Amino acid sequence: MAEARLHVVAIGGGGGATQVLRAVEPYAASRTAVIAVTDTGRSTGLARQIGDIPAPGDLRATIAAFAGDELMASLLNHRFDGAGVPALAGMAFGNLLLAALARVTGDFAAAVEHAARLAGASVRVLPVSVANTTLCAELADGTIVEGELAVRGREKAPLARLFLRQPADAYPPALAAIREADLVVLGPGSLWTTVLACLQFAGLVEALAESRGVVVYVCNTTTQPGQTDGYRALDHVQRVVAALGPGVLDGVAINRSAPDPDALRQYAAEGLYLLQPGDDEIAAIAALGVRLLVRPLTEPVGEKRALWNKQDTVRHDTGALGAALRDMV
Repeated sequence: MAEARLHVVAIGGGGGATQVLRAVEPYAASRTAVIAVTDTGRSTGLARQIGDIPAPGDLRATIAAFAGDELMASLLNHRFDGAGVPALAGMAFGNLLLAALARVTGDFAAAVEHAARLAGASVRVLPVSVANTTLCAELADGTIVEGELAVRGREKAPLARLFLRQPADAYPPALAAIREADLVVLGPGSLWTTVLACLQFAGLVEALAESRGVVVYVCNTTTQPGQTDGYRALDHVQRVVAALGPGVLDGVAINRSAPDPDALRQYAAEGLYLLQPGDDEIAAIAALGVRLLVRPLTEPVGEKRALWNKQDTVRHDTGALGAALRDMV
């Protein structure tokens, strides 16, 4: 008998959602990316001002990752060097395209749809919300910080809770896709500014609770400076379970690999430390009422990639992650 093909939704940022949707391609009937929209980074932040739109950067990166037209993929990701117009230094053309499309159509979701069609994207790409709102956080010392750059900034007290300065609804088609999916995957990605940020939009948690499919969290492989300093895998999962409420999260995929210590030192030098849960920690995670899948899930650690305004990290292996998610279902 042929293996059933699944309708899969990945919720997160451009990198994590892309990893997941590539991993599930062999057994997916359909693939949908529900992408975070609260980034205030340099290129994305300027595009938000130009178009009065939610953050386009992760949406643009996801469309480019699955573009059927290689030239369009390169065009979407092309960054201006600022020659003649210093304000455009580092600006991704795709961010400007989404800002312009949103102004012309008057509809940010339509802009994303048009860009995906132009690129021949092989997956459906949806914003988690069409609201242009600001991510804020309360720190452990009571300080309030506003804007994603400040939320993920270093040299501050630990993050205590997130909220949106302007409360906003999740995008209804994204909620419908989640409810109808066979598998919904949260992460991997920045715990606070991607995974938990997406859950701030009204209706998202309820849609996950109502989903007919399996809801899985893919835990990060390392800590992340400014967000999860000193965290264990257990701390990551506890935050997600607390945000979702009891009984919503069905499973957690956790990496347990042993990369070359010499290779890990280059990450540790930047404050990223491999999460290496022991048996007691694994038992504590299981006690949260989730199904656990613990196995080696990472690629061999090689040379660090140079990423725009982001840190590289120890990446999940596409084949291993795909097998893990299939086993969850």
